[in-house]
Amino acid sequence: MISDLFDRLVRPLRLGPLTRAYPAEPPPLPPSVRGLPELDISRCDATAACTEACPTGALEVAGGTWTLDAGRCIFCGDCARACPRDALRLGYQVELAARNRTDLLVVVQLEAPR
Repeated sequence: MISDLFDRLVRPLRLGPLTRAYPAEPPPLPPSVRGLPELDISRCDATAACTEACPTGALEVAGGTWTLDAGRCIFCGDCARACPRDALRLGYQVELAARNRTDLLVVVQLEAPR
């Protein structure tokens, strides 16, 4: 019984810290993680197929801009699958803390059609 108690006291000292120094050290993410959608503007043709596929209405293409509301996005990947030119992909940004609601909007100016 005393050896069990001693082991419980010494084990954390042998193992070292089990947590990371977040946010100074980002967490390790597996390759299968689904993060915020990322747009490749050189491939986007502004057909808005991604907006039609989005179940939460988090995407909008209007007036030469592509807007993503990260507060409404559920990282499902439907937008990336619906894009006919593969301009969208799910990235690795999963940290979405913001002080203001407007800080969750990602606005990208689209290139003029060629």
